[in-house]
Amino acid sequence: MLDPHKERPIDFRIFKDLNIPEVTIKAGQTIVSEGDDGTLMYMIRSGSVEVQVNGIPVEEISDGGIFGEMALLERTTRSANIVARTDVQAVPLDEKRFMVLMGKVPHFNLMIMRLLARRIRKMNAKLAVLQAVSTGPA
Repeated sequence: MLDPHKERPIDFRIFKDLNIPEVTIKAGQTIVSEGDDGTLMYMIRSGSVEVQVNGIPVEEISDGGIFGEMALLERTTRSANIVARTDVQAVPLDEKRFMVLMGKVPHFNLMIMRLLARRIRKMNAKLAVLQAVSTGPA
């Protein structure tokens, strides 16, 4: 059985013929900042980033993972800082390219929905543990 908490990597073959450029991000660089407008999401080809909420590390995302999708989908501000832990090669997607990709690669839609569902399940599990610790034994 597949682990529902394990993020499946993006298959970068979906970008074939879409002419989407990659960017290089140096280790230690802040890629997005909490509170900034979210106009891009990123798909990591190689490297790893740390997700920080209120300055606290909450997750690491690496090869094949994505980040920034929530702000892009909701057209809202960033909910976290993302800092490159290593040098990162990534594909940035604005809303227009995101929509093109969704139209040309229907499986991409399912990948994004599964990713969001896994992240919600993972966060629910963390919240349950925190609640159990804060309330103590029954």
